Amino acid sequence: MRNTHLFFLATLLAAAIYSCSQAPQLPRDNWNDSVYAALDELIRSEGISSPDYNPQCRPYAVFDYDNTTIINDISLTLMIYQIENLNYAFSPDEAFGRFTANIPDLDCELKGILPENWAPDGPKLKADREDGKGWTARELAQGLSDDFAVLMSMKADGMALDEIRSSDCYLDFRARLLVLNEGVEHSFDYGIWCLWQPSLFFGMSWEELQAFTRESVDHWLSFGPIRSEIWDSPDGSLSVEVRKGMALPQENIHLYKCLQDNGFDVYICSASLEKIVEAMACDPKYGLNIPPENVFGIRLADEQICYGELAPDYDQTYHSGKTACIRKLIAPSHCGRQPSLIAGDSNGDYPMLSDFDSLRLGLIIDCKRSGPIARLAAEARAGDSGAAAVRYVVQDRDLSIPGFVRSAPVD
Repeated sequence: MRNTHLFFLATLLAAAIYSCSQAPQLPRDNWNDSVYAALDELIRSEGISSPDYNPQCRPYAVFDYDNTTIINDISLTLMIYQIENLNYAFSPDEAFGRFTANIPDLDCELKGILPENWAPDGPKLKADREDGKGWTARELAQGLSDDFAVLMSMKADGMALDEIRSSDCYLDFRARLLVLNEGVEHSFDYGIWCLWQPSLFFGMSWEELQAFTRESVDHWLSFGPIRSEIWDSPDGSLSVEVRKGMALPQENIHLYKCLQDNGFDVYICSASLEKIVEAMACDPKYGLNIPPENVFGIRLADEQICYGELAPDYDQTYHSGKTACIRKLIAPSHCGRQPSLIAGDSNGDYPMLSDFDSLRLGLIIDCKRSGPIARLAAEARAGDSGAAAVRYVVQDRDLSIPGFVRSAPVD
C-alpha cells in the first residue's frame, strides 16, 4: 500500500512538472521590463501550470481595442479611408439626413472645434465662422451635402479618384466631415456619436461593411509610420489634424496567444462599433484569433442593418458601460470571478481598470494622455498604484516604428 501511495504521488509530481514545462511562455519582444515580469508572473500563477487552475472557472483577460490592442483607432481610420475613397452607399438626396442623423440639436454651437476648446487627447481643430461663433451641425451638414452632390456627380462621370481628390470641393468635404465628427463627439453624450458614426454606412450590409473595414485595415497596416496630416478647407475656415496609419504590435499578438495557450479566455471590450472590431479581431489573417462571442462593442438594435438605434437592454461599452459589460456578460461565464488582467489606454478605460478590487494586473498603454488615466500611469511608473490589491504597469510605444518599445530601465 505504501509503495502504491508513493507511486501515486510520484505520478502527480511528474504530471505537475510536465504541465509546468509545457506551459507556453510569453515571448520577450519589446515589453518594458516591469510589464513583462508582471505578465509572466500572472500567466504562471493563474494559468494551466498553476495547481489552483480550475478549467470550469477559467481566468480571463479583457482588452480595449483602439490604441490598446492596435495602435490608432479603427473607427477613425475607417472614416478617413471612406472619405479618401468616397465609398458611400447613400444618395445625394439622402446626404443631409445621414450627416445629421441622431444629432439632437442641429442649431447649437458645437464644442471642441474652436482653438480655445481643443481636446488635449484629440485632433487639433480650427473652425472660424465669419461672425466669430462656433459652427452648428446644420451649417456643416448643409455644406457637406452640397459638396457630396458634386463629388458623386464627378464619380458617376468617371473622373479619376486622384483628380477628384485635388478639387476644392473634395478638400472642403473632408475637412467639414472631420470637424463635424469632432463636434458631435464633444458636444453631446458619447452615445450620440455612437449612433451618428454608423449613419455614414447607411445602405451597406454588415457583410459589406466588414469587408470594407478589412480593406481599410490592410491599407493602413501597410501605410508605414503613423503620421498626422492637416486637412484644410480651401477658404481657410476649417482645419483639422488627422492621424493616419495603423499597427498591430507583435507583442499583443503573442500575448493574446500565450494567454489562450495557458488556459485564459481573452475578451475585447471596445467603444468602437462591435462589427467593425470583429472584422479585424476575428479574422485569422491578423493573428488575434478572437471568437466573435468574445468581442463586445457598440451594438445596434437591428442585427440586419448597420445603422439605426442602439441595442436596448445592453450596456453600451464606453466609460462605465465597460465595467457593466464585464460584470453582466463576461464574469457569469467564469463563475462570477473578476478579470485577472485588464488592458486600456484612455480615460474611457479608466473605470474598468479601477472598478475591480480583485483585479490582479492592470496594463496601461501610454498614449501621453491627460486626466485620470495619466495619473494612474504616473503612479504605476512610480511604483505606487494606490491600490494594494492591484498592480498597474505601463507600456511605451513609438508611432514612428510603429509599435511597442522597451523603456530605459530606471536606476
